[in-house]
Amino acid sequence: MRPGKKLDAEYLYYLSVSDDFRHNGEAWMYGAGGQKRVPDDFVKEFRIGFPPLSEQQAIAAFLDRETGRIDSLIAKKQRLLELLAEQRTALISRAVTKGLDATVKLKPSGVEWLGDVPEHWEIWKLAHGFDLVGSGTTPPSDELEWYEGTIPWITTSELRENLITTIEKAVTKEAVHRFSALKIFPKGSLAIAMYGATIGRLGILGIEATTNQACCVMHGGQVFAIPFVYYWMQAFKDSIILLASGGGQPNISQDKIKSIKIPCPNISEQQAIATYLDCETAKIDTLSAKVVTVIERLKEYRTALISSAVTGKIDVSTELNTSVSNTLNTSVSTTLNTSVRGTV
Repeated sequence: MRPGKKLDAEYLYYLSVSDDFRHNGEAWMYGAGGQKRVPDDFVKEFRIGFPPLSEQQAIAAFLDRETGRIDSLIAKKQRLLELLAEQRTALISRAVTKGLDATVKLKPSGVEWLGDVPEHWEIWKLAHGFDLVGSGTTPPSDELEWYEGTIPWITTSELRENLITTIEKAVTKEAVHRFSALKIFPKGSLAIAMYGATIGRLGILGIEATTNQACCVMHGGQVFAIPFVYYWMQAFKDSIILLASGGGQPNISQDKIKSIKIPCPNISEQQAIATYLDCETAKIDTLSAKVVTVIERLKEYRTALISSAVTGKIDVSTELNTSVSNTLNTSVSTTLNTSVRGTV
């Protein structure tokens, strides 16, 4: 769109990002699936009352100022999210490599990127510490009868550093019997994604389940406590991903996962470390969720402010409305700062 002599370019920009404009565009959409589009006629036929050019310019100037303030607040909250994520990673990394006792003697781990570990910790390969490190398979997707069962079938999209208790698909008992690679893994098993965009994602099975071939699943044995290894892999996710090979579809093979060496104490100390991290990361996750909510509300306020201004619901020519907006902005800022005070 190119504005004519009676239309200010910045006002046109704010109009085009307003809810009124977008919702009207959605009503004109046609097509199916991912190919929906809005026809050119939508823009040509869009009707709205335009104020005089001088008022358009005043509205645009008002929105430049107010959205700039909101954007600054959003940027601060997003930075806070980054700091919380960094704090979470550092907390986990410290606990799974140094333990909870800061007075213990340390020794070289023998793994360059791990550094020193407590003297009494042992180094174990995943292959030697777990009874089973395995994967699954995908029954033919064009034969839908395989997916009409009750046995959970997990894909890497469901691995989100979480406890997996719900799934999108389930396979039949016949499928498990028909495809030998389709194993049922016990509740409490640890899964890691081996392929593509989801590579390195983790999940702990909260239910018995099968998986596709892109998941590597570990369980059993007397060496590792699953929650400890789960946190360890979170801390060193980037290093694990570096083990991947391939171009557009990077892949960590099961053999490479099996060869990963993890320094660890005995089971009881691993469990104590995991319990500590459960508690401390939950606190950080709660604060992060509050910050996310704050960001969402700021974005909603920004959108509402733009729509109200371009449709004349706010008279930006009066000092009263400008001060009301400033007051609201200040109120939002105060609320947000209070909710996360002392977080980092």
